[in-house]
Amino acid sequence: MSVVPAIAFVLGRQAMDEAALPAFGLANFSSYLAPIILVLPAAFVGWVTGFLILEDRDDGPLLALDITPLGKAGFTLHRATVTFGVTFFITAIATPQVLPQAPVVVSIVTAVFVGLQAIMLAFALPAIANNKVEGLAVTKVLNTSATIPLLTLIPSPLRYLGGFVPSFWVGELLELSSQLYLTRSEERRVGKECRSRWSPYH
Repeated sequence: MSVVPAIAFVLGRQAMDEAALPAFGLANFSSYLAPIILVLPAAFVGWVTGFLILEDRDDGPLLALDITPLGKAGFTLHRATVTFGVTFFITAIATPQVLPQAPVVVSIVTAVFVGLQAIMLAFALPAIANNKVEGLAVTKVLNTSATIPLLTLIPSPLRYLGGFVPSFWVGELLELSSQLYLTRSEERRVGKECRSRWSPYH
């Protein structure tokens, strides 16, 4: 399920860009959607881990772990490690497909940030919710964190208010702000060329 958004994005990227240009006047629309697609596995995997922790807390296994050599700390570390590992693996595979021109280093660092985001979401869910019913409501709010990379489009220094969230740095890493600047510069350049061509006739 975590890889479905990336597959759909790759298959529909060209059609999406062609539809977005006349509709919104925005070139390369898919480049702004790409970081959200890459961050989605953090929401999915973090959601699953968070509910497993809630279930363990509600059903009592966490209390039983106190008397084992592993203990709560060891069990928590295990949950965090598995969550990070699964998310890292999915993102490392998805990034070259979503961003074919991205260097290997960018794919790895992106996977690290998305993995950290998954851990944050996994532990934020049981920290806020008292039970699984509340967890469902909290999940809807936490899933909006997938849009945090778009804070990069806000002028500095205000955008760095989102810097405490790992997924924010995915937007910085992919240089969304510079893409927006280049897109606007290109639009201004084309506009000037059009005006200069038509000015002799007016």
